[in-house]
Amino acid sequence: MTVSTWPDIFNLSVSRPWLINVLRQMGQQVKWPQKMKAPDSFRNPNFWCDFHRDHGHKTEDCVALKIEVNELLKKGHLREFLYGKARSHLSKETTRKPTEAAPISPPRQDRVIHVISGGSEISGISHAAAKKRTWNAKHGLEAAKQKRLLLGTDEISFKAKEQEKVLTLHHDALVISLTVANFLVKRILVDNGSPGNIIFQAAYMVLGLEENALTQRTTPLIGFSGEVKQTAGEVTLPVYAEGVNMSTKFLVVDCDSSYNMILGRPWIHGMGAVPSTLHQMVKFPTPWGIKAIIGDQEYSRSCYQTTLKGKTKVV
Repeated sequence: MTVSTWPDIFNLSVSRPWLINVLRQMGQQVKWPQKMKAPDSFRNPNFWCDFHRDHGHKTEDCVALKIEVNELLKKGHLREFLYGKARSHLSKETTRKPTEAAPISPPRQDRVIHVISGGSEISGISHAAAKKRTWNAKHGLEAAKQKRLLLGTDEISFKAKEQEKVLTLHHDALVISLTVANFLVKRILVDNGSPGNIIFQAAYMVLGLEENALTQRTTPLIGFSGEVKQTAGEVTLPVYAEGVNMSTKFLVVDCDSSYNMILGRPWIHGMGAVPSTLHQMVKFPTPWGIKAIIGDQEYSRSCYQTTLKGKTKVV
């Protein structure tokens, strides 16, 4: 698990135009995005982004710029432009002991997005890799590997009173909302039956991320009837949950869905989380205690209805 403790773009003391000029002077150290791929009809011609060198959104609202600046800060660049308080915070964080960790504040939410088998996280991208992992499990070869210690020592449990606000009797899926790359993303399915984290192409486009942000790796996903769907690539995005900001790898899938994202076993296990569809919540340990995220049954049922009707556009 990677918990972000670094200052971000909002802690810089320079204006966006000045920042762009600084990035230009850094040359090859900066990963510049390509021009936007979305059709002109989806972009506002009155808004210009200096980072993309294209119209569609304002420079100060550019998610790609924020992600790149955060990466540069982690590598030690741009720190001379941090506010004094942020520099002091960064200095303390680099020497802070793990037991002194504190929850970080929620990131700014620029917009709200209302809106399977396979996956390299589980068994690699080839039949040979999957076969090897199965053989290792059978012979216990991975048992000796050091296991990640879960954050916190409190026991995760669910109480009867936590069902008081749950609509019963129900068989609803667990659908939540989380802040992903500074966007409040709704209609996220928490599915411990999914071996990978999924972001659907429509949601990916609404986030304003460009095609060149993808890692060009094709992964086969296999459906119930054996049909194979190839992913469009992989992308790593920060997912914020109750004080924990975890860098999460998503498989990008170009197909219709009533959900914006699916958080599968890689995210669930990375967080040390325990989801309960019965209690309509997911709980996970943190250094400051057990935290919980409540599911939204209205969204869950709406997604189910949308799927039955065959109308799966993001709303």
